[in-house]
Amino acid sequence: MEKKSKILYAASTQSHLERFHQPYIKALQRQATVLTMATGDAVDLPIRFDKRFFSFANLCSILKIRKILKRENFDAVVVHTTLAAFLIRAAMIGKRRRPYVLNVVHGYLFPLQLRGMKDRVLLLCEKWMRRRTDAIAVMNDEDLQIAQKYCLSKGDIDLINGMGLAIPETIPAPDRTLRARYAKSASHFICTFVGELSARKNQIFLIRSARRLCDEGIPLKLLLIGEGSEREALESAIRELRLEDTVFLLGTQTPVLPYLAITDLYVSASISEGLPFNVMEAMSCGLPILASETKGQNDLLREYADCLYPLDDTDAFCDAVRHIYASGRYGVGSKRYSNLEKYRLSAVFEDNMKILTVGLDRS
Repeated sequence: MEKKSKILYAASTQSHLERFHQPYIKALQRQATVLTMATGDAVDLPIRFDKRFFSFANLCSILKIRKILKRENFDAVVVHTTLAAFLIRAAMIGKRRRPYVLNVVHGYLFPLQLRGMKDRVLLLCEKWMRRRTDAIAVMNDEDLQIAQKYCLSKGDIDLINGMGLAIPETIPAPDRTLRARYAKSASHFICTFVGELSARKNQIFLIRSARRLCDEGIPLKLLLIGEGSEREALESAIRELRLEDTVFLLGTQTPVLPYLAITDLYVSASISEGLPFNVMEAMSCGLPILASETKGQNDLLREYADCLYPLDDTDAFCDAVRHIYASGRYGVGSKRYSNLEKYRLSAVFEDNMKILTVGLDRS
């Protein structure tokens, strides 16, 4: 009987695998033995990926991964998220024989035009790993330019339309009881953002802008859904700006659709993205969107100029919020995004599977 190929399918967190990759893992399991790796208890190979890149914990994880690679003798490795991709490839340094490696980039953490030492260090890490990278798949135009300019792969560099969105057949009806928790009056204007509480997601910009808008008389309520390392700093800012009744840190919410259904305007201040799934979910609900002009968000919204504002431009952001509020055209179903179909799971699945299985063909 022919021996089945073996694949390592990895990301930094278990939740990332669960949210974006289950259809692909299940499809790959029909062709090969697939072992998953991430931080979490419900994966085949639990590994601690510490967010501090060069921490002692990550050094220990590299040594542990190295032993796993030797023991399991994978034919192909598919890595997602910057941290997991770096540590797993670092574990291959010095190996005579290594598996085929596909790096699916969910957004390089540095721009095409490098801004400072941190960006240069992150780029250096990617350059260091290119000898252990057989192919790359990126999700936005700028990351494609980065990968090509710096030759970050030994082989193919593909542009994909994300991992695919399961678009709901119908937009959920707003839950009045849920909305009433945050909007005590019919005039209250709910703005929502979904994402990890982090400096890269830049929720502090939204909080400071909320203070200005409230001072100008906009009856705004800001819902920030997600968890992360910036929670304490954001809580402190909310207290200092006296926004306890205006800004709500809701933690992780599953499912997120009920919160989008009670939203009037979806907002994002992200500094950098790959192809933001949260923005696509807002698009699928027909919500008006106001997002910073950064990679990933530009790719999704460049056809809709009124949805984008210059990064960290408080004046532009607040002017746009006031305009949308005054127009009365907001809430679910108030806007249509004709480009959304190409990001649907059914639209991207077949092409993505071809890229994911190249390593099997070569093993």
